[in-house]
Amino acid sequence: MRLSMKILAMIGALCALPAMASAEPVKIALPVMSLESMPIFVAQAKGLFKKHGVEVDVVTSRGGGEAMKAYIAGEVQIVGTGFPEVGLMRARGVDVMLFFAQTSRVPFSLIARPDAGIKSVADLKGKTIAVTSPGSLTANLTRYFLIQAGMDPAKDVSLVSVGGGGELLGALKSKRADAAMLFEPFVSIAVNQGIANVVVDVAAKLDAFSSAPLSTSKAFLNKSPNDAKGVFDALVEAQQYIKGHHDDTFEIAKKHFANANPTVLKAALEHMYKVYSPDGTFSRANVDATQKISVALKIMPQSYPYEDAVAPMARK
Repeated sequence: MRLSMKILAMIGALCALPAMASAEPVKIALPVMSLESMPIFVAQAKGLFKKHGVEVDVVTSRGGGEAMKAYIAGEVQIVGTGFPEVGLMRARGVDVMLFFAQTSRVPFSLIARPDAGIKSVADLKGKTIAVTSPGSLTANLTRYFLIQAGMDPAKDVSLVSVGGGGELLGALKSKRADAAMLFEPFVSIAVNQGIANVVVDVAAKLDAFSSAPLSTSKAFLNKSPNDAKGVFDALVEAQQYIKGHHDDTFEIAKKHFANANPTVLKAALEHMYKVYSPDGTFSRANVDATQKISVALKIMPQSYPYEDAVAPMARK
């Protein structure tokens, strides 16, 4: 009887432990290094992936195009890209769907050099605008606001692809670009250093798109459900940690953005706290609005049903 009780106690203890991490790590490709991905950085720093029974490797690419290529080639299981990229890939037969929302709105800003005479989107006509890469969210949002202002992005401006946040700042400093669609902490750096002024605060103007969402395949969800759940749950816990531990989040951010001025970085995080998703899910309204805009921009050939576009665990 005593032996049976010990065995039952042992089984109970084993059941309370997280699932064993898979032999192969789950690989995540991020398009750029930005504060939108703080949930991933916090999950790494606080050991949350391990806590939830999964090993994760994170690779930072040079823009959305490069990250998508890694995903399509099967080099990574999860990619930092959302609609319209997901819709575009699906139209080409790629197995992909939205998996995790790191933010609920896009904390980007369209910024311009002070000496370029740009006070509004209309003033961008004839100017050069820097984005990360063709087909990226920076490029698509730029096109959206240009069209809203009555311009043709293909004729009225020059869009140049330069890479990550540092390269975008460099393009403004060297005057290779008059404006740029940029993300934090680089927006705060540009404003603080007098490199550029904000023309459009995207989060304040547009309730569509989820910045730096993570996407994955149905095949991965079906083949490795424990790994998928482990990644999702770890990131939700990271988001909750961020909400309640601003000082520690700041310390983690400083390690990933070592060249950023601490004062500027802290200001950028204060901006980001307002838009980090509380639970990693995508609302139907946001997904529908995003697809409507993407189809109108002719980036996606069609819209997809919410249940088919969003992984079950990420539905609101």
